[in-house]
Amino acid sequence: MPELPEAETIATQLNHCLSGVSFGRVILRRREMVHGDRRSLTSTLPGRRVRQVTRRGKRVLIELHPKAMLVFRLGMTGQIMVTPATKLRDRHVHLSIKLQDDDRELRFRDVRRFGGIWFREADSQADDDGLGGLGPEPLELDLAQFAEICNRARQIKALLLDQSAIAGLGNIYCDEALFQAKVHPLIPASELKASQRRRLFRSIQAVLTRAIKAGGSTLRDYRTATGQEGNFQNEHRVYGRTGEPCGRCKAVIERQIIAGRSTHFCPLCQAVPGVV
Repeated sequence: MPELPEAETIATQLNHCLSGVSFGRVILRRREMVHGDRRSLTSTLPGRRVRQVTRRGKRVLIELHPKAMLVFRLGMTGQIMVTPATKLRDRHVHLSIKLQDDDRELRFRDVRRFGGIWFREADSQADDDGLGGLGPEPLELDLAQFAEICNRARQIKALLLDQSAIAGLGNIYCDEALFQAKVHPLIPASELKASQRRRLFRSIQAVLTRAIKAGGSTLRDYRTATGQEGNFQNEHRVYGRTGEPCGRCKAVIERQIIAGRSTHFCPLCQAVPGVV
């Protein structure tokens, strides 16, 4: 579930508390969750210092010195937290990294194990760094670039979910942005009018910005790096509101499977012209 706002929240918090901190002892319980450089994290991470923590798409990046990088994909249920080292680790904590000269540790927890960890050193020959194939960042696009992305015959919801087209958008924020822009999720992207593309572009950036400010959306598993819930779920206008009245027109919010995902929309506000 974690999407761009959740990854951004985690990265910002981790950057605040980890920058300049060196790693200590590493406990890796599930080696199959590590991709990229296969050298053991237990022997290569201790002593490395965190330069900064950033985000790319839905991934959280920890840049290290000497030059190396840890990339975390959160998947559906991934959590990255800084927690007291004395706190009991449950069976879903797959990686624990002690912080040197500190009584805390960094933990990666993932109940469903759809997430993953990539490790890449500067001299690594591994091709897979966990970042390949990601499209541009939605908050860094301009309208002309967005219009070019939309010049495809795919359904707009499916296109927005495609991480190679735009990185970071997922089910929640696609539904919320499409609703705000009054665009039906089944309209082919190439058939959007210029005014619709402009509204959608602005809506995507506005929804993501508000969600980041609110710390993301907690529906079930997502927690910030400090263990707190996000608050943007309280502002959802269509996502997860099947059968409830639209806050704009009072029509009943509908749910439909589009691009393999549950999609929530208002059949009146987002109506396709000429289609009943």
